[in-house]
Parts: sequence; structure tokens; C-alpha cells
Amino acid sequence: MKVPERPSRLRAARNRLGKVQFSVAVGMTLVWMLLFNGFQLRPESLGLLVLGFLVAVVIMLLFPMPPIDPGFRFRPIALVRMVAYILAKMVVASFSVIRQIFTSGEVHSSVMAVKLRTQSDLMLVCTAIASSIIPGTVIVEVGRDEWILYVHVLGADDEESIEQSRLDILELERQIVLALGTGKDVAALAGPAPTGEESP
Repeated sequence: MKVPERPSRLRAARNRLGKVQFSVAVGMTLVWMLLFNGFQLRPESLGLLVLGFLVAVVIMLLFPMPPIDPGFRFRPIALVRMVAYILAKMVVASFSVIRQIFTSGEVHSSVMAVKLRTQSDLMLVCTAIASSIIPGTVIVEVGRDEWILYVHVLGADDEESIEQSRLDILELERQIVLALGTGKDVAALAGPAPTGEESP
């Protein structure tokens, strides 16, 4: 008599589900949302969030990996604050860009080098992506060896506005690190803010 294979298959499916690492799935979902501008207030944003999480789970089910340190720590409250901060910056920056478009005269901009305080590839990438989705700000180059972001900022035409733009990038890094950074990343924020280099 042939033994039914359903229990063994069910057990195998449960074993696969048990290998899904929630923290890794959350990190993959966050990157998904950043790549598809999912943090913008759009009707499909919630669908993008759910789809991104499902895609992350399916990837880990199809390609199971041994337990790994994802290189970040998930802090829900700080993550909500980070998302709110990015959304607020996007709204304010949108109005600023619109004002500059309809203002007569030449629109100035600057490219500045912003040295980050953390030395984490994930924090570097997240800060670069988050900066790029804010209107008027474009990452033109990433200096991974020196942990520097070269940022083109629209409307930054004097020392005060350039310095404020640099501080905004550092604050964005801080929000991301507090939400997703490791203990080492958070400790790096306590150090003095690095000075920047500008090229108007």
C-alpha cells in the first residue's frame, strides 16, 4: 500500500515558510517601495507595499537562504517617523520646485559632496535612493570608498542654502539609520557632523 505524500509535502511547505526571515523581507519591501516611489501619496501605494512584501516572501521561498544578518535592525516607530519625514520633505520640496519654475529669472543649482557619518552599504544606498525621490535633489555620483554622496540640488545658490541642503541630507541619513540601522550605525550618528564640499 502506497503511503500518501501529502503530509510530507505539507511538512516541507511549513519548513520553507519557517525559513522566511521577516527582517529581510521588510528590508526588501522597503527597497521595493523606494525604487517604485511607493511612499508618494497615490492610490496604488498600499498595493505596492503588499506586492513588495509578497515578492520578498516568494523570493525567499524559491531561493531559501541560511540565516543571515541583514545588516539592519527594524524599529517600527522610528520607521513611521522616517516615512513621515520623507513624505513631508517631498511635499515641501514639490512646492519649492514649482515656485522656482514660475519665478522669473535664472534658476541656480549646486553640486555638493555630502560625507555620511555611517559606513554601511545599506544606509548609503537607502540615503541615496531617498534623496533622489525628493523633488529638486538628484544623486549624481556615489563615492563608496569615502562614504560620500555627490548631490545636485536645485535652487541652492549661496552658502546658506548649500549648507542647509547638506544638513537636510544628513538629517535624512539620521532618520534612516534610526529606523533601520544597526547599533554600530546609530552610534556613528553621535560623532561630529562631517564638513561638506560644494561646487556651485
